[in-house]
Amino acid sequence: MRRFNYLLPVLFCLPAMPAIAQTAIGGGTCTSSVLNGTYELLLTGRQVSAAGAVSKLFQAAGTATFDGLSKVSFSMTANTVNISQSFGTPLAYSGTYSLQSNCLGTISITSGDTAQFSLEALSVSSTTLLASSFQITGSDATYAYNGSGNSQPATCPTTLTGSHEFNATGSSLSGAAVTGVLDVAGLLQFDGQGNLTATWTQVANLVSTNITATGTYSVASTCLASATLTDTANNRYAVSISIDSATPGFTLAVSSPAAIFDGSAAAPAPAAAGVCTAAALTGTYEAVLNGRFLPGGVTTRLLAANGAATFDGVSKVTLNLTSSSVNGSQTIAAPVLYSGTYALQPNCQGTINLTSGDTATFGMVAYALDATTGQAKSFTMAGSDATYAYTGSGTVQPDQCATSTLSGQWPFNATGNQLSGSTNTGVANLVGVVQFDGQGNATANWTQSSNTASTSVSATGTYSVTAACLGSITLTDTANNRYSGSVSITGANAGNFSWVAASPQVLFTATGHAVFTNPGMAVVNAASYAAGQTPPGSVFSIFGTGLIAKEWQATTVPLPTTVTVNGEPAPLFYADPGQINAQMPQDIKPGVATVVVKNGSATSNAVAVTVPATGTPGISTWGNNRAVVVNQDGSLNVPGTAPAKLGDTVVLYFTGGGPVKASAPLVTGAAAPGGLSWVTGTYDLTVGGVDAAVNYIGLTPGSIGLYQANFVVPKVAAGDRAIVVTISGQASNSALMAVVTK
Repeated sequence: MRRFNYLLPVLFCLPAMPAIAQTAIGGGTCTSSVLNGTYELLLTGRQVSAAGAVSKLFQAAGTATFDGLSKVSFSMTANTVNISQSFGTPLAYSGTYSLQSNCLGTISITSGDTAQFSLEALSVSSTTLLASSFQITGSDATYAYNGSGNSQPATCPTTLTGSHEFNATGSSLSGAAVTGVLDVAGLLQFDGQGNLTATWTQVANLVSTNITATGTYSVASTCLASATLTDTANNRYAVSISIDSATPGFTLAVSSPAAIFDGSAAAPAPAAAGVCTAAALTGTYEAVLNGRFLPGGVTTRLLAANGAATFDGVSKVTLNLTSSSVNGSQTIAAPVLYSGTYALQPNCQGTINLTSGDTATFGMVAYALDATTGQAKSFTMAGSDATYAYTGSGTVQPDQCATSTLSGQWPFNATGNQLSGSTNTGVANLVGVVQFDGQGNATANWTQSSNTASTSVSATGTYSVTAACLGSITLTDTANNRYSGSVSITGANAGNFSWVAASPQVLFTATGHAVFTNPGMAVVNAASYAAGQTPPGSVFSIFGTGLIAKEWQATTVPLPTTVTVNGEPAPLFYADPGQINAQMPQDIKPGVATVVVKNGSATSNAVAVTVPATGTPGISTWGNNRAVVVNQDGSLNVPGTAPAKLGDTVVLYFTGGGPVKASAPLVTGAAAPGGLSWVTGTYDLTVGGVDAAVNYIGLTPGSIGLYQANFVVPKVAAGDRAIVVTISGQASNSALMAVVTK
């Protein structure tokens, strides 16, 4: 049973967590049932000869259906280049799948093809226990495959409307021969009535071209769609689309006699239509940049880099990257710094022109704009310099990171190339998992598909992450191959990372994912369950497995501890194998802190948490979201039997009030002093949306880490009314209290 206990008579109960022996913060357990239903599917296959020539290509868009037990089927529209061109071919594959507890598994295709895939389930919901996406890597007798899928909406859209960013990679063709790179970034404009306009920047080897095409499209009831486009040079393109969200977003595979490419499209942004300016890109973004040169279809140059892109919101951009390349010789993990200018048109398309560190030009699209701030969450680009054709992307980073930001198990998938010196000898597609201990040590296991063969690799090593959310990973496998790589963490909640790794034998670009949530998100405000909302002195909860041997609850002070924050003991109120409630030490400085749990001789992974400088209130609740409110007569506020009256003075209990003007010195693990210790931040309290007069808001005397608000019930209608507390502009969770008018 999960509980709150501030050494007060009132206890707060929540559902129980199962006990597992391993001591770990965050995480979860997968079974085959986490993949259940129909997912959008994009599947890409390649074969590269020992001389580096791209000899066979496969690209398909469609659906993957999992039954939640063991059966899986793929339904796709495929484009292939294999002796001859074959476009728009319907394919149906079926077989079996399984998942291990770490969310990695396999798919065996036995009908329609014979193929083996490594599988990883991603973004498993803590409420539905369903994965919203998956990744696969594998091979059959012809191709090395890399694929992905995202869950489709419960109700498919009947049409596509508005502007959608899209980015893609592929190859230029001459009949069945691959003649070079093809990287694309642009916009698709759907009118909702079957008419489509597309504009994109297309990079073929080292030549960039701006393409405009128009045509028609149709949407089926199965979340699939198709389109035909004709550009101004009279080139005709066939487009297969598989929709993966109700917004909608989708994947697409595009073919013409002279080109084949596939990629993804982002849903229209709430503020994007005709309102983009350079200010849409402001601040620092994680950035990934890949370069290729394939004259005559033979890979002669490769580059993979990641790091950060910083936009000033006006016109200047800087790329600070760590780059690995194959260009006559190998260069591993070299720092590069590029700078120049950028511009965005009202439709969010634009350009980047690099003039320092390199001379390069990119077409760019900003997307996923915030409806309030107008800031883009992500961007994508395609361009070239004198050496490479490039494709790149970027996503906003967290405000601050630490080595412990990477903690626990992170599945990853990657695409790249096998090498022999400076020669590309084949495909390298990877699926695996990296285990981070939060303190700089890493273990990795992956399956690598190269042309039509797959091998298993195990490696160990070290990693680091800077405050700027950049870092490095160095691994050595059991065959003594050394992989040097750079890492860049993405997303406001640090839920993903990009990873570029190189060795004399392989070069790849990977994306890592927190399967459930980043383990740091399992350290939360004890009342609101919101991560990053426990200021110094307040109460927080840790969720995980094997945190303690058996249930325990404090009854006296001083409180014991098995938890540290930045190495400092954090006093405990309550613990069971799945949850610990503790007090954030009073002297922890705001910013990123590291939390560790010790259970006997076992130590958990270290996790990074954000400690706010101001109040982040969380209202304590019981039952069905009932606020812990004590009525004027001292009874607990209960609907029907013990409501509060208009004009009564009642007391609300909450956590995360933040700094106070203490009536006496505050001591970690000790009861708050007698007298009034008011919060120092600005505050407001509403009941049913109506402001209430607050007589006191601050620490609860005699309790540890608990706050209270004494307020007068305002004039509201009788019934259950929502209470919200706001401190320093941060609103609490909404919880209910019962009110009667007389």
